[in-house]
Amino acid sequence: MEYAALVDVYERLEATDSTLAKRDVLGEAFADADDEHLPLVVVLCQGHLFAAWQRKELGVSSSLTARAITKATGVSEDGIERRWEETGDLGDAAAWATENEAQRTLFSTDLTVQAVVETLRELPTYEGEGSEQRRVDAIAGLLSDATPREARYVTRTALGHLRIGIGEGLVRDAIALAFLNGIDDAGTVGDSGETTDGEATDDKTTEGEATNGKATDGEGADSEAIEAVERAFQVTNDYPLVAHTAREEGLSGLAELGIELFRPARVMLAEKAAGLDAGIGSVAENPADVLLEFKYDGARVQVHKQGEEVRVFTRRLEDVTDAFPDVVRAVRADVSATDCVLDGEVVGYDRETGDPIAFQQFSQRIKRKYDVEELIEEIPATLHCFDALSIDGESLLDASLDRRLDALGNVLDPEPGAVERATSQRVADSDAPVDFYDWALLAGHEGVMVKNLDAPYRPGRRVGYMMKAKPTMETLDLVVTRAQYSEGRRSDFLGRLFLACVDDTDRADDSDTNEADEAAGTTDDGRFREVGRLATGYTDEELRELTDRLEGLLTERSGRVFDVRPEVVLEIEYEEIQSSTKYDSGYALRFPRFLGVREDLSPADADTLSTVERLYDEQ
Repeated sequence: MEYAALVDVYERLEATDSTLAKRDVLGEAFADADDEHLPLVVVLCQGHLFAAWQRKELGVSSSLTARAITKATGVSEDGIERRWEETGDLGDAAAWATENEAQRTLFSTDLTVQAVVETLRELPTYEGEGSEQRRVDAIAGLLSDATPREARYVTRTALGHLRIGIGEGLVRDAIALAFLNGIDDAGTVGDSGETTDGEATDDKTTEGEATNGKATDGEGADSEAIEAVERAFQVTNDYPLVAHTAREEGLSGLAELGIELFRPARVMLAEKAAGLDAGIGSVAENPADVLLEFKYDGARVQVHKQGEEVRVFTRRLEDVTDAFPDVVRAVRADVSATDCVLDGEVVGYDRETGDPIAFQQFSQRIKRKYDVEELIEEIPATLHCFDALSIDGESLLDASLDRRLDALGNVLDPEPGAVERATSQRVADSDAPVDFYDWALLAGHEGVMVKNLDAPYRPGRRVGYMMKAKPTMETLDLVVTRAQYSEGRRSDFLGRLFLACVDDTDRADDSDTNEADEAAGTTDDGRFREVGRLATGYTDEELRELTDRLEGLLTERSGRVFDVRPEVVLEIEYEEIQSSTKYDSGYALRFPRFLGVREDLSPADADTLSTVERLYDEQ
């Protein structure tokens, strides 16, 4: 398949703000792709070259890409830099350079979809001395064969920012449209209404269109096709596989997709309760069906075991096995199942006092690549297991929590300080739930989880089966959407960071966009609402690390302020929340202060506008 045909799709997608039109274009592209190219088209339309759990980095920066453009076209890096500053898009600069190239390649071939995927997927394999130049040469090779139109999207794909407004929700809907006839000509999803738990798909819509993963016809019922694709993706995290299965086997084939060892599923997510009593009343009508459990301040992990092989994944699906050899050893020794998938929290403890340490201190364990065993001596960890998704080949996703806990107990031989069952208590067995809550806080934990014992496991969902109750003056996990360099001594650092929450309100469905929306920034995966600007709380070393990370995510520039691809989540404390017209959320944090990077959270896991509104009301 020629890459030019995919560029036609990109340009059609970029030319429309209509979510429904994007969905139709994408569905047509999927339907037209043959069996060999369908997975590649899905991958390239998402803009991610690898499955989420693989977390391979292409190792491509803006400066490296600019060098590749120069090598391919002969246009100077200064000229490319000027064009980049004018347009705010290095892809546009690549198109311009290709059109005005100072040197011509004697021999070139038509660029193909397969060549783009294979070349870019090979980049992470380049290691050691000369690896950076090999990446430059590889990208330059693609650009040498590219037309100006193709060069724009090759560059954007290499940088991980396609800018065509496609998120997971639109891919899901397009698969249903292409292969399951799940969407009718009027733009509704069969007889459907809400189709997900708030997954955003686009940043602009017109009246009656779908956004935030929703499509409505006024009835509010779930679409079988959309729900089937959504479920299949949540358990596989592999849209190419889901698309292929939908085409070849339909709804029945999607229903067969499930938990697979070493391919992590999305974890089930908890909603925030206004208080302990409210949480108990929300998860179940009968308090006897409610389980209370310590809420740990650690790293949520999914542990996969097959024989002696054990792998550990974060809730972001990142493989962190190498960072937790102590957890691997403990699972091998204390979990009797031949194969299993367990859900739990890894918590760091103070070696002297035995008290749990704050996540920000423990996060060193997640990031550490070298001298891991030395850090284990300094910060020992315990895996607290609280759920089982699969045991010895049997999926437990549709089983009740009560049954899943029984299954977990049958294969887990707890060892204090290594692998333990999460501390829990049934409400029916408790004289006063508040006593359990106080116990959790006195033990140094964050609060209490409130769970429905009759509920199944729903990967990637906030479905009301599980809630978390914490002290009301809680910190906020917020996404960096814009950044500005500091002044004075810290002028080399991106020290002024704009913070945003996830918009989970009806405002995300508004058809009109305004200047505040544009200022706040949008992404292919949803909309964020800014709640303030951060400038304090970090050490020079922390700020240096943040700057190194954010500089690779800078996109458009307006004066001294850069838009940032929203991937970094920070934990923020603050003095109070104020009503404000300065930020498009309608709120502003007073004296926000940096506590640390939430390595375990994705942007979709950040706190919501509803949470900000609740905390504002509770002050």
